[in-house]
Amino acid sequence: MTVRAIIGKAWLGGSETTPVRVRYAQGKIESVERGIFADHDPETLRLSHEQVLLPGFHDAHLHLLTGGLQMAQIDLGGAHTTDQVLERISDFVSREKPLAGTWLLGHGLEQTEVSVTRLDLDRVASTHPIFLWTHDLHSVIVNSAALIAARVDGSSRDPEGGRFERGADGKLNGIARESAAYLIRSHIPEPDAEQCRLAFRRAQQFAHSLGITAASASVRSDLLPQYLDLADSVDQTIRLNIWKVTTDFDFEADRFEFRHSEMFRFACFKGFTDGALGSRTASFWQPYADDPANSGTLLVREGPLARFVRAAHQQGAQIAMHAIGDRANSVVLDAVEMASCNGIGPELRPRIEHCQHLRERDIGRFAKLGVVASMQPIHCTADMSFVKGRLGEERERYSYAWNSLKKAGAMLAFGSDWPIEDMSPMAGVHAAVTRTRKDRTPEGGYYPDECVSVEDALTAYTMGAAYAAGWEELLGSIEAGKAADFCVLDADPFQTRVQDLHLLRSVMTLVAGETVYSSDSA
Repeated sequence: MTVRAIIGKAWLGGSETTPVRVRYAQGKIESVERGIFADHDPETLRLSHEQVLLPGFHDAHLHLLTGGLQMAQIDLGGAHTTDQVLERISDFVSREKPLAGTWLLGHGLEQTEVSVTRLDLDRVASTHPIFLWTHDLHSVIVNSAALIAARVDGSSRDPEGGRFERGADGKLNGIARESAAYLIRSHIPEPDAEQCRLAFRRAQQFAHSLGITAASASVRSDLLPQYLDLADSVDQTIRLNIWKVTTDFDFEADRFEFRHSEMFRFACFKGFTDGALGSRTASFWQPYADDPANSGTLLVREGPLARFVRAAHQQGAQIAMHAIGDRANSVVLDAVEMASCNGIGPELRPRIEHCQHLRERDIGRFAKLGVVASMQPIHCTADMSFVKGRLGEERERYSYAWNSLKKAGAMLAFGSDWPIEDMSPMAGVHAAVTRTRKDRTPEGGYYPDECVSVEDALTAYTMGAAYAAGWEELLGSIEAGKAADFCVLDADPFQTRVQDLHLLRSVMTLVAGETVYSSDSA
């Protein structure tokens, strides 16, 4: 039965929920009436006293198809020792019984806790090439069979923007950073169309179960055809805003045909300015505190990036730049300024993805230049234990500076970076509001001055993400004329203790008025 109205408490913006009746038809909201209603029409959904209606969450930064594929691979999350990693691989081989020579793929290896080398991996599966992504997806660990399959040996040179690491004996230890990881990955057989379709549906349903109705995702060239095939198909029930990854910042070579419907937007370039903090490839103005000879890897400089940004915006393309270190963020802001891009207009809105570590002087430049701060709160609680060791206390202060950016007038858009981190928006809201882990540590929160309110966090996961995607006229709030995209939470986030926000669950998700997830049928 198609629901034509919803009655119950709803979040319409602000810092409280209110009783409403939301009427909709043909996928769009027709009216939002405040008050207490006694409508018993069978096509009306009445929420329970505890439940609350929200706009559907929009994850502003994830990797949907990659995550869907990884859901069928070796999950190394929570493996805290080398023996635990090897046990996960052995268990996978025993359970799945892959043919000899088949690549074994894994993800979630926490390199700040576990030191694994190719020799370790050789002990458990020498007849299979093994390729394991680290937690941040910026490095991999492979075994000897994988190096042989990729034609990498001791004489191989480091590719530009990456490196093959070596042990104390000077031999390759199986760790490959950045572009070196992708060089090895290029030798892994690509998933076929059916595998990609199933992976997409698997990830999409997982997102819907968390109340997510829209997602923004960067896409490398190898998976771009699969996304384009799925766009506006019967398999797609999540609204998708995808970005084409550029590696050379050559606009003419990377040019593509824009697509824009209410379900699918393809009008943005994604680029990488640096790497990640965990692998010490994020680019900083000063060397790492725990690696004084290294200040990270800067992948593009201001001039070439400014020329790319200018060319893209002249054609109406948006730019989303990955930047984690303070120098990388400065470079993007400088390039945007050099390109004379002011961020006004739906075809512009340059974005910086992550903006994790900033110089104080750069914080106000986001609003001045119209640069969206696209951030993932859960990165803070995942990484905060090693930030001081990497950067020192002075630089640590403006790490994950959500509140400073907001107070300076920047537009915040929140996401998860799944499958690197937990996709749950309420886990992200909890991290943004408390800056603590789920076990409530550290006491008082990590640099609590950077906490934001529940209202601000929910706004960043809804209207902020919609604005960043150029969809604010369609998505992000519950009001007449917008899409009937809703999430029903099992409790009121404004009446829940902030330390318990991550416990809230989505019990129903609707896209264009159609139920795409219900806990009753899950």
